[in-house]
Amino acid sequence: MQPHAEVQVAMVPDMRVVMPVGGFMMFSAAQLHSSVPNTSGRTRFSIDFRTANVEDAIAARGATNRDSRCTGTALTDFLRVADLEHIPQNVLDMYMPGHPQAVVEA
Repeated sequence: MQPHAEVQVAMVPDMRVVMPVGGFMMFSAAQLHSSVPNTSGRTRFSIDFRTANVEDAIAARGATNRDSRCTGTALTDFLRVADLEHIPQNVLDMYMPGHPQAVVEA
């Protein structure tokens, strides 16, 4: 199950970052983000790379969760480079429904 907003998200005002040709952006997956339709009339290529450290997942280390109570995970998609093994099920279970991630109040 992929994490997703459970309530309507205000889309205005929005912030759109337009990257130069060959540019890149790096941010935490904990940051709510989306893409918008390409209305430029030009072809747009977008490639994303996602990484996760299994030791950080086990220790629940990551970006501070300030605004959600996520109960899903994209960790099921990750494979270890060395042998293409999935993240162990007991680690995935920590992030699945019924185990919401703690919210840190500002």
